[in-house]
Amino acid sequence: MRRLHLVSWLAAALVVAACGSAGGGGTGSTNSYSGKTIKLGAILSITGAGGVYGPQSRDGMMLAVDQINKAGGVNGAQISLTVSDDASLQTQSAQVAQTMIQADQDLALLGPTLSNSAVAVHPLAESLKTPILAVSTTGINIVPDCKFPNTTPCSYVFRDSLGEETAIPDNIQSYAADAHPTTAVLLVAQDDKFSSDGGLIVQNTVGKYGINLLKTIKFNKAEADLSPYVTQAVQLHPDVIFITSLGGIPANIMTEARKQGWQGQFLGGNGFNTATVSKNAGANGLGARSASAWYLGNTFPSNADFVTAFKAAYNHDPDQFAAQGYAGIKIIADAAKRANLTFSDVAGDRDKLRAAMETVNIQTPLGPFQFTSTHDVKQTVWIIKMDGQGGFTLVHQIAAS
Repeated sequence: MRRLHLVSWLAAALVVAACGSAGGGGTGSTNSYSGKTIKLGAILSITGAGGVYGPQSRDGMMLAVDQINKAGGVNGAQISLTVSDDASLQTQSAQVAQTMIQADQDLALLGPTLSNSAVAVHPLAESLKTPILAVSTTGINIVPDCKFPNTTPCSYVFRDSLGEETAIPDNIQSYAADAHPTTAVLLVAQDDKFSSDGGLIVQNTVGKYGINLLKTIKFNKAEADLSPYVTQAVQLHPDVIFITSLGGIPANIMTEARKQGWQGQFLGGNGFNTATVSKNAGANGLGARSASAWYLGNTFPSNADFVTAFKAAYNHDPDQFAAQGYAGIKIIADAAKRANLTFSDVAGDRDKLRAAMETVNIQTPLGPFQFTSTHDVKQTVWIIKMDGQGGFTLVHQIAAS
């Protein structure tokens, strides 16, 4: 397990102004913040199956931390962010979270990267009354009922990532309206929550739009050779192949299907939405569609500044995961600014922060941001497609409902 202490390490690389309205400045506290430290912990998959998403989240977070600290901090307090790699393992993710909450006494947490880890981490944070912000988890029961099947709403768990229960139906509806497909096959990794949740959503949605799901083909994500499963799908000659899986698997499936001569449409979920997956798929992924929480060219006021700053720091474009990580830090900074923190009572400050997070209202690269009453997102959805060269182009913009 790697534990990376990353505090404003971008200072030498960045000469940028803070984006959005969250973070530095302001005097929304009667307690003195000056000279104090706001300790945050992020549990991310830097390696393992989630390693195509976690580094982007980390980089977006660190950009926001650097900007806020350089602009004077949060009412004068500096943010200290510790990022730990959970290696995409549920048990390790929970161990990291417990250390951050109990030993490190972090004020709040962000993460973990994968929904499969969140089912262990989020109930732990809830039981220890520590605010945690999901910045990439999109599975079912992340919010509000993180202790599912106990349906009592979780008070300390929030999400700034677009849930698959919104994203996948929007993607299916959009493609059905555009192309009128009639048949589909689903390829689903059955051994992790994100993938199986996505598969369930596909199964429950396609019939509403006149699509006959010919077959659901299940596999395990650790299998080295997925070609037999792809062959089963291709031999059915569907109009659409749905892929609900993560990491390098979607790109591998696309490549194998094209190799076997299939020329239909790929549709997927949040696992598609990073440049790493698009680049790995290359020309084989051209036109593959998904619904995203963010689009590079969106015209929200704070997005252009974010994109410019990110490119200056890292020499490449951000992706959805970077935008959500960046927004996550801005959200917590805004809440901390208004929470009247004591810096002496961790339990009390955590509860104050939780209450303040419920009333966040800021501009982010994701657009105007507020939490719903169930701590979920309400935002624009972007239907995007892979451009065959490692990026994405916009197909449709769906306004928040």
